[in-house]
Amino acid sequence: MADYAAGFAVSAESAIEAARHGLIDGLARGLEALRDPECAALVGPIVPGAVMPGGSRVPGTSLELEPSQAAFCITLMLCHPADGDAGLTCSGARAADSLGAILAAADYQARKAVMEGRPPPKVRDVLVALLKALEIQGVLAAAGENQQAAGAVPLRFARVATTAIVTAQLGGTQGQIVRAVSYACLDGGTFAHPDARYAIGREDRAWADAIGHAVRHACQVMASGRPSSPAPADRELASLADRLLGAGAAAPECRFGTAHIGRLAGLREPEEIARLMMRFRAAVDRGFPTRQAQRVKALFAAPERLDDLPVNELLAALVTNGAR
Repeated sequence: MADYAAGFAVSAESAIEAARHGLIDGLARGLEALRDPECAALVGPIVPGAVMPGGSRVPGTSLELEPSQAAFCITLMLCHPADGDAGLTCSGARAADSLGAILAAADYQARKAVMEGRPPPKVRDVLVALLKALEIQGVLAAAGENQQAAGAVPLRFARVATTAIVTAQLGGTQGQIVRAVSYACLDGGTFAHPDARYAIGREDRAWADAIGHAVRHACQVMASGRPSSPAPADRELASLADRLLGAGAAAPECRFGTAHIGRLAGLREPEEIARLMMRFRAAVDRGFPTRQAQRVKALFAAPERLDDLPVNELLAALVTNGAR
């Protein structure tokens, strides 16, 4: 998993296109969610006023937060109940599960890179990271389909996949990714029950909390200053994490590649894509002043231009000057 998260290259343009549609769908859902006072009330810093200038921005707001809280807020917006399907899905995995964390980490990395005079990650890097997170979740789901506590298992897989990808985004080595993923496996602080689906209830909060924890695990490992190669204690953690994920002598071997990603090609019909774009444009028109809305819609009108856009420029275009 660590090797895949850090080094695997996704080149299938059809999958990239599907991920782009997932990004557009997710942003539309997030902007719509902010119109619900119950959701909007939970989007912000843990401590009132505790913002982080230069941190990760939350689309549709003026907030700049530390990456794990930004990931929580964006995921809460993406998972908020909405009409239609659950967004881009792949073998039981949802784009909403990891997109918030991937966007938050990418924006933080991009802003940091600009300040240090390095090239920032592009939107295409976000799309690739999203596809790899979906692949990891799909493989883990296939390998652990017979596990008990079915309501908690998908949440754990989402947290694990997100931790692996975000640690890789932050420049983690194989050893650092293994350590962060091990912590994510042992993290039992959240639980989602399949019957808990109402308003801003347990399920939405649990998913958002799990994804926020994933970014926290990644950031803590990257900030720890420990050697990049696994220590004996790390190998013990990894062994325990394997068992928690259902790995063992009788379990099928997890092979990460493009099997699940490949199923995304052609997932949406042209009519559905047209409806998606109409919904996105409508959400942008409602969420931003006229001139800003026109600029945002222009960015998404040309896929090649969007893919090559630095992530920090995309998030800057989605910032508002309102109270939030």
